[in-house]
Amino acid sequence: MDDTDTKILNLLRENSRMKNTDIARRVNLTERAVRARIEKLVRESVIRKFTIVTSPVGVEGIVLIGTQVGRTSAVKAKGREVSDSVFECSGEFDVAVRLRADTLDELNAKVDDLRSYPGVIRTSTLVKLVES
Repeated sequence: MDDTDTKILNLLRENSRMKNTDIARRVNLTERAVRARIEKLVRESVIRKFTIVTSPVGVEGIVLIGTQVGRTSAVKAKGREVSDSVFECSGEFDVAVRLRADTLDELNAKVDDLRSYPGVIRTSTLVKLVES
């Protein structure tokens, strides 16, 4: 990955629907070269998926998860099944998973699913009340 790839990624992060011709103009390449670079980034899993970000609807929360030694990677993989925002963290918990749901009951079901996964020792769920 070089500086041009980084510029392309930054442009796609700003607007994942930006046309390849517009990207090409901004990074001084042909549309075909941009398309080939994006395809390569997808093949190499640098770009894992194209998605949209919506205004929050329903309920959002963060589940902090404590894991058994050696199970953190498996718990993160389970988290990725229900969320696109999963990361290891420092402190009292090992993994954080951001969840979105239409209702509190749906959010609770997702939390229960994570809690029941082998290797999960404890959880703490933070539900967003107000967005500022």
